Amino acid sequence: MDERERRALRSLRFDWAPTQEDVWQPPTAHVEGLNATELQVVLDAFDDAATSAGSSPLGVAITGQQGAGKTHLVCTARTVVQDQGGFFFLVSLLHGKDFWQNVVHAIRIGLSRQSSSVDSQLAELLQRLGSVLGVSPDVYAVMTGKAAPTTVLLDRMTATLRKAVWWGLECRHTARALVLLGSSDPAAQEVGESYLTSASEGWPGERIAWGIHPDPKPAQQVAQEVSRLLALAGPTMLAVDQIDTLIAQSGAATGGPVDLADERLLELVGIGLMDLRDTMSRTLTVVACQPHSWESVCSVRAVRDRFRDEVRLGAIPSAEVGRALVTKRFKTRFDRLGFEPPYPTWPVRPDALDAAVHFTARQLFIRIDQHVRACLDEDQVSELGELNTEVVKAHRREPDVVDVSSLDAEFEKLLDRADPRPAVDKATEDLFMPELLEAGLHAVAIERGFDRDHISLDPRSGANPSLHARMRRILDGDSADQVHWAFRAIASPHHRAVQNRIQRLHVSAGLDPEAPKRNAYLLRTGTWSTTTPATAQLLSEFKAAGGVVIDEVELGDLKVFAALAELWADPQPELERWLQGRRPASRTALFRTVFGDPGPVTQAPEPPPAPGPEQFSWPDDDPDVADDSEALAPARDDAIPLGTGADDGHSVRLPLLSLRKHTVIFAGSGSGKTVLIRRLVEECALQGVSSIVLDPNNDLARLGDPWPEPPAAWEVGDAVKAADYLADTDVVVWTPRRETGRPLSFQPLPDLAALAGDSDEFGQALDTAVATLAPRARAYGTTAKAEQSQAVLREALAAYAQQGGRGLRGFLELLADLPENAGTLAKARSMAHEMSQTLTAAMINDPLFGGSGTPLDPGVLLTPGPGKRARISVISLIGLPTDQQRQSFVNQLQMALFAWIKRHPAGDRPLGGLFVMDEAQTMAPSGAMTACTVSTLALASQARKYGLGLVFATQAPKGIHNRIVGNAATQYFGFINSPAQVAVAKEMAAARGSAVLDISRLNAGEFYNVTEGTRFRKIATPMCLSHHPASALTAEEVLARATAGTARWER
Repeated sequence: MDERERRALRSLRFDWAPTQEDVWQPPTAHVEGLNATELQVVLDAFDDAATSAGSSPLGVAITGQQGAGKTHLVCTARTVVQDQGGFFFLVSLLHGKDFWQNVVHAIRIGLSRQSSSVDSQLAELLQRLGSVLGVSPDVYAVMTGKAAPTTVLLDRMTATLRKAVWWGLECRHTARALVLLGSSDPAAQEVGESYLTSASEGWPGERIAWGIHPDPKPAQQVAQEVSRLLALAGPTMLAVDQIDTLIAQSGAATGGPVDLADERLLELVGIGLMDLRDTMSRTLTVVACQPHSWESVCSVRAVRDRFRDEVRLGAIPSAEVGRALVTKRFKTRFDRLGFEPPYPTWPVRPDALDAAVHFTARQLFIRIDQHVRACLDEDQVSELGELNTEVVKAHRREPDVVDVSSLDAEFEKLLDRADPRPAVDKATEDLFMPELLEAGLHAVAIERGFDRDHISLDPRSGANPSLHARMRRILDGDSADQVHWAFRAIASPHHRAVQNRIQRLHVSAGLDPEAPKRNAYLLRTGTWSTTTPATAQLLSEFKAAGGVVIDEVELGDLKVFAALAELWADPQPELERWLQGRRPASRTALFRTVFGDPGPVTQAPEPPPAPGPEQFSWPDDDPDVADDSEALAPARDDAIPLGTGADDGHSVRLPLLSLRKHTVIFAGSGSGKTVLIRRLVEECALQGVSSIVLDPNNDLARLGDPWPEPPAAWEVGDAVKAADYLADTDVVVWTPRRETGRPLSFQPLPDLAALAGDSDEFGQALDTAVATLAPRARAYGTTAKAEQSQAVLREALAAYAQQGGRGLRGFLELLADLPENAGTLAKARSMAHEMSQTLTAAMINDPLFGGSGTPLDPGVLLTPGPGKRARISVISLIGLPTDQQRQSFVNQLQMALFAWIKRHPAGDRPLGGLFVMDEAQTMAPSGAMTACTVSTLALASQARKYGLGLVFATQAPKGIHNRIVGNAATQYFGFINSPAQVAVAKEMAAARGSAVLDISRLNAGEFYNVTEGTRFRKIATPMCLSHHPASALTAEEVLARATAGTARWER
């Protein structure tokens, strides 16, 4: 590789995870044919808004998985809308509770954005309004910012408005506020903004001076009135984003109890989306989100009625579009360097892009980036000839010792001359503070070892921004779960400016006590008062929502950031190694507060030794790697057979590691679905992997039964496998709520009395007991009452343990009549009595809670007996006849399983366990939430990190929650004969690049299969190793098996 090639390859670094800010930029490398049909649907709907006299058309939902091109499509639509004279606003739903506050702030920010012809959409609006209303020249001069506003001229403007439209009287105050917001007078701007954002007056009379009513209007009414004024000037497109992140950070994803489905959040979002059409004028609403998020929102009745058919984005439509996309992206970078490649897509061979139809745009560029990085690591150019080949991560060739002394000297020199004072000056803070914070955050991400592909900084958003910087870290790419750190400095001494900025930081950061992954830091760089009533109230609300106020920002910290900004302007090759060793950003007082202590400073770390020939490295972004200790692992042969390929008869095998990324089976009755489930479980048992298997139909409890005679369908070697499986597998049947079988129960209390002598273990056990009982006692959450209730529980449990008490019933007796010395709070006795009644009711309504039977412990369910290789715990649901009872049981089982697997991760084993859910559409349907939906989705998105694989099976592809499908890397499509379900299955398969045309004609045991990194192929699955006659077991037969363990009943 010569230096020209090296520079060219280094230039091919792509940002494939766009932010909301990218929507406002010119579309990047747009090519004809990319999502063209879907874009036209949006533009046709916008034409309906443009030709409307006032009403708003049906909205459009754009759905697609991460990387399908939703942001790019919205960006392209924005460009067309503004070129046609329309207005565009982008709503980021970081808050479900304050839906309309989100909308109003989005409009306020959007008005400051560039329009197609003038400086801002606000200036465009006011110019057009003046022309449409036919105001006098002096009023027009005020509206266009060429003259200072006066009350008299504003009176004349609103008088004209009242004559022009019937709603002019109602909207007169909002019209005045918009003119003030567009004026050149900073004080007038602050008054206008505070009214438009429904804030209270900063001091009595500040609004009356401009003819504006002192009382704020509700956010929805402000949005309605601004929309009416916009409609006089042109149509509007309102794009709604960030629903995926909002849903991902709710419920279980926020650390809350996973058995509490956040239906209220979905209801608020759904109602908000419905009200948009009724509230806004000449406005097209476009929602961009993942399919599972849209399905969740549509669980709210009538949401779908306000939208046209869902527009779903998928893979790149053709090889030609793929080649054009790569060519255009590459050409921009190559031209900048004056580099002439051998062919436009170099180093990706043009014929390799024939397979682009199996990739989304993001997936394609991620794959190309992997190849380019490998070339740079090996310092050798190689052509990418096959997109589906696996990238073998090469060891980066770096010198053993890196001399960073020159960087030490350069940093000290830059630090000495750094002058951060413009960043704390009210006139220039919006220009300089973002640059300093971005430099510091960029550095701290490297110093802390964050995966650069999962980190992004929001681009700067112009004058008077709501935030000076925000860093986002992706936690789960599938669900869009993220953690945010938002910053805003305030230097202005003016009370109204301070209050507006506090409120905008609060809303724009999406602060919510129930969403701890959103962090906001207010930097007090001025001398403004924190004690004036309005400011103090806003600060109190900001802190209560989780915001942090930094009262004193050290200039020394800002000097560090300024020096780092200089280093980033011309980065040296050793800069990242120097940052990792010196950690200058992490050592600042500000970032110690934000990110914690960075640890001792060391020399830049030496590179690790290259892996030997018997080892390999997992990719850095492999979600299955729990920590760095798993980066290297010996090669192993642990693949299990899936069957034989229908096209060549060759064996098709699946590495156990792939099962971490979950499996979903779509197949109807008579397809061989249950046989496939059994064989998967059996093959895992042969590899030493234990399973928990839900048995809703009594057709899985025979997993320990031998065949009376070897079946003819067995393949070579299956007889030996069957003998090995039956000899070394411990099959146990459990029967919740059936005492004559092998019942299970949920015992919330550990043996506290036995741990009383060990303060550490006793404290941990006490924490666990409180966390388990609190939701049942309705003592969860962060309210004052919940905190007090948990304190009462803690003290009562400690007193119970000191008395030597054991078991839940005894504890409830103590709680019902709490001893005087067992609680320190004033109302402890009454609160304890109330909780005892609530917990007793829970025991009555749910006999599993504190009842008889083996305590439910995933460790017991997954640990084989002596001399056995694996355990299969079949949980029969015969004792739970209703869907509600089954859903409640599965929810508690999944919560216990999730907690257990986090404490006992698989480590270096490819798979730590398997959890099998047949009839999954009953437990986690695509429509209404059930008692176990949230915990199922939490497992689906998080369990892979700890080595737990999930297998979901359903006869109704449309009936299962989309987030389950999205989290399943391995998928099977078997025989389905319902026309509606066939259509859904074909649509799902098409999203993965296959047509499955003959799915309604497949024979039993034939499936289409796709796994991560492979294409669809038809396979014939093998017969199971255990014996299962055609008829299902009766309840009595299930109970007999449960009592006798693995006894063989049907010889």
